[in-house]
Amino acid sequence: MNAPATPQAAPETAHPLGANGPALLDLLSYIYLENDRPEKAAVLLAALDELGLAGTRQHISLALAQLRSGKPETALGTLDRVALQGGLTSAFHLVRAQTLVALGREAEAEAAMRAYMDLRARQAPPADSR
Repeated sequence: MNAPATPQAAPETAHPLGANGPALLDLLSYIYLENDRPEKAAVLLAALDELGLAGTRQHISLALAQLRSGKPETALGTLDRVALQGGLTSAFHLVRAQTLVALGREAEAEAAMRAYMDLRARQAPPADSR
């Protein structure tokens, strides 16, 4: 007697979006942000987040999309999650400064902008000593 064959999942179906789906959604969200469609970008980035496919960069982009959609409180919540995960990049501090300005929290925004400038200075290549 033959045992029924066990179906094997194809590698491209490891998650519902397929192998290139997350990268495609990420690219499309970038295009939406660049073309003044932050609401659409936020939907795509939130979907990546819900599926567990968003990294630090996508979370920061989500916060930026939320900010540009007129939702600075939501953006700050997203940035707080990024901070708890250790994603304190220069982009994080820049978007945080913009978000805090939108919320009228100038002193905190100034501190975030200083953190951004400090990180950027450390990331800059050394000056040519010729």
